[in-house]
Amino acid sequence: MRKPLLTLLAALVLVACNESLEDRAEREAREYTARYCPTPVENNSRTDSVAFDKATKTYTYYCTLTGEYDSAEFIAKYGGELNSRLAQTIADDASIEKLKAAEFSFRFVIHSEKAPEKVLYERTITAKEYDNTPKTTAAPAF
Repeated sequence: MRKPLLTLLAALVLVACNESLEDRAEREAREYTARYCPTPVENNSRTDSVAFDKATKTYTYYCTLTGEYDSAEFIAKYGGELNSRLAQTIADDASIEKLKAAEFSFRFVIHSEKAPEKVLYERTITAKEYDNTPKTTAAPAF
């Protein structure tokens, strides 16, 4: 009984070690979507799904705006701030260092809840942009 179990464990370890970063990203995006999406609405937005395109090395986050944020006027007014905050968030996120080192891109497609076919915002943040965004340094906790 022990030998087949060890053989299976060794095979799983080899498969995991041979998974490319792109294959892993694709799998993890699919698993995240299946497990968590759609996310609960928080701050008038939710994540509907996450996808990864291996050919372009791009993570795409499909989101929906709700309530007072669900308008073209809101995006017109705050789109520039949204651009900078997304780039800053990516630049600061230590959990995705391997993805950034591999120059993955991060795309955000945001739809309207009132008119789901309407895209309110679409933006791809490339390595050039997040690499040129200075990281925010957090103040020390006392």
